[in-house]
Amino acid sequence: MNIDISFDNTGKIIPSFNGNEITMDESPYMIYLATTGMCSAVYVRAFLTQRGMSLEGVTLTQIMDYNRMTNMIESIEVKVNLPGTFPTKYNKAIKATVDQCPVKKHMVTPPAVKVTTNLDVEVDA
Repeated sequence: MNIDISFDNTGKIIPSFNGNEITMDESPYMIYLATTGMCSAVYVRAFLTQRGMSLEGVTLTQIMDYNRMTNMIESIEVKVNLPGTFPTKYNKAIKATVDQCPVKKHMVTPPAVKVTTNLDVEVDA
């Protein structure tokens, strides 16, 4: 299961699944999954922009190992696809930059999630 991320000519990040752009009209699950790659793309864009480098030919592929039995993603690889003209001296640096993505960090160490309603009554201890 892959999500492809590209940039338009203005630098806007465009996630897609099976050739279809992921938008707010998609399922919340697909939007949630796409945020890892989209956050990574924000960091890639900033890295390149800071160095005066073009986004032309730069894409990302978010490769997910999906377990159909549990309906869960078991692992995610974010592959940054760089053009042949990209200076190899920046390879480690761009990977380190993408590692700073807070969405990725939340996937590695997820927060606890609690469900409440406005009808919950707090009991004094």
